[in-house]
Amino acid sequence: MAPMTAALPQLLAEAAGLRWTEQLHGLARPRLEELARAHGGLDGLLRAAATRPEVAAQVAAAFTVGETWFQRIGAQLEALPELLAGRAHVRAWSAGCSTGEEAYALAAAFTRQTVEVLGTDLNPESVRRAREGRYGAWSFRGVPPGQVRRSFEPRGDLFEVREELRRRVRFAVHNLITPAPQRDLDVIACRNVTIYLTPAAAERVYTHLTRALAPGGVLLLAPSDPRPPAQLGLVVERCGDTQVLRRPARPPAAVSVPSGRVAGRPLPSGAVMDRPVPATRGPVSGAADAAPEPELPEARRAAYEAPLDPQAQLALAWALRRAGQDGRAERQARHALTLLDAQADSWLAARVRAGCLHLLAGAGEA
Repeated sequence: MAPMTAALPQLLAEAAGLRWTEQLHGLARPRLEELARAHGGLDGLLRAAATRPEVAAQVAAAFTVGETWFQRIGAQLEALPELLAGRAHVRAWSAGCSTGEEAYALAAAFTRQTVEVLGTDLNPESVRRAREGRYGAWSFRGVPPGQVRRSFEPRGDLFEVREELRRRVRFAVHNLITPAPQRDLDVIACRNVTIYLTPAAAERVYTHLTRALAPGGVLLLAPSDPRPPAQLGLVVERCGDTQVLRRPARPPAAVSVPSGRVAGRPLPSGAVMDRPVPATRGPVSGAADAAPEPELPEARRAAYEAPLDPQAQLALAWALRRAGQDGRAERQARHALTLLDAQADSWLAARVRAGCLHLLAGAGEA
């Protein structure tokens, strides 16, 4: 890495908490080169970014990942009306909303409650597209056709958000390492965002998110996201086939368990939510006191059911590592890399590749 380019990792970390990787740099290069042309080259861009926060924000935005769709981790969205059944009006935040699919999906998830949703992203262009509210068929993969017709109007090859749904959602540019733009929120979705952050930035973001939740509010994370620090007091709650994190309405020892759902243990810090944490009949003082998690069998089953999915194979590799099977974990990570070699470059592929290399380097989960 050239001396000036070597300043990029620090710039990204300071501006937005982003973790630089060679793979993500390669995918961000076209946007980075476009910015550099306006400053006489990359060196000029980085010098400007070092003294002008608005330029640093543009550089960070070039590294944001736009991979999203409406039905991403759909089981969480389907569970929300039950999880928040006692609230007539729901206030939601899609934190790191990219082009807006998740924000609109949050609003559409509630049919018997009124809802207002804020979607924010670091990238102004993504926010502009979210406000536009027009999407191609790829964004609707996994969404039942009837649901698409209820919420979207065909516009040629695209689908446009209907006005009834659009009125429930608004968008803004926001940097997640700064304090949350709202408080007393009933649900926050921040999925596949903190995986791109440095460990320190992820902890900072989780602190902001937790403080923004109302007592009893729900936080949605993706399976591969690092877990929030245990001291934040969030607890795992299972609902059907999915799980969420909840900010207790009262101290964890007194959390009540609604019928049909089970409160989980406080989160051990530094781990990854690759597979559901087993439920218990009450809070657990810590991971050392808990029964072994049935994570490895579930990870094996998921990898078996998706043999060509590098992400599922990497999840199994980390489960093997946590089970103390280092040799098998490394072999599984190499297998995931082999699968990636047969795929086209994408943001998701770059993230999975980085995870494989992280494991093979002998590091713990970030």
